[in-house]
Amino acid sequence: MDETYTHSMIDINMSVNQIRGSLVQMAKKYDVNYHEMVLMYHLYRSGDCTQKQICDYYLLPKQTVNNIVMAMKDAGNIDWYFTATNKKEKVLTITEKGLDYISNLVLSMNSTEETIENILGAEKITALVDLLSEYNSIIKASIASI
Repeated sequence: MDETYTHSMIDINMSVNQIRGSLVQMAKKYDVNYHEMVLMYHLYRSGDCTQKQICDYYLLPKQTVNNIVMAMKDAGNIDWYFTATNKKEKVLTITEKGLDYISNLVLSMNSTEETIENILGAEKITALVDLLSEYNSIIKASIASI
């Protein structure tokens, strides 16, 4: 295997892991664990959704999401309801208490995202998203062929 290629792949994977690590550190600054942050951020930014959607979108295990949901519900930060068409699937919604709980973190994340967009610019952001999406698709296809 070509040494340059190997180092490039290591650098990409390290960068992805460091980005996630930075988000973990941000969550800790607000006394929230990473998975709580992901769930609350998603509800704050995207609105109501199901546990399955969170699992699928963030590739989190069902049990992990369920544990977070139960803890967040017990704390009064989220609630859920059932749709008229599916009495099994819970639709998660953020409560007023949850908005208070997560709003400072989300505002900080929004500010960070805005800074990133201002520094990189729309063209680089679009290119980055496209490349990461393609990279992820290749990984998924490779895993599927194993």
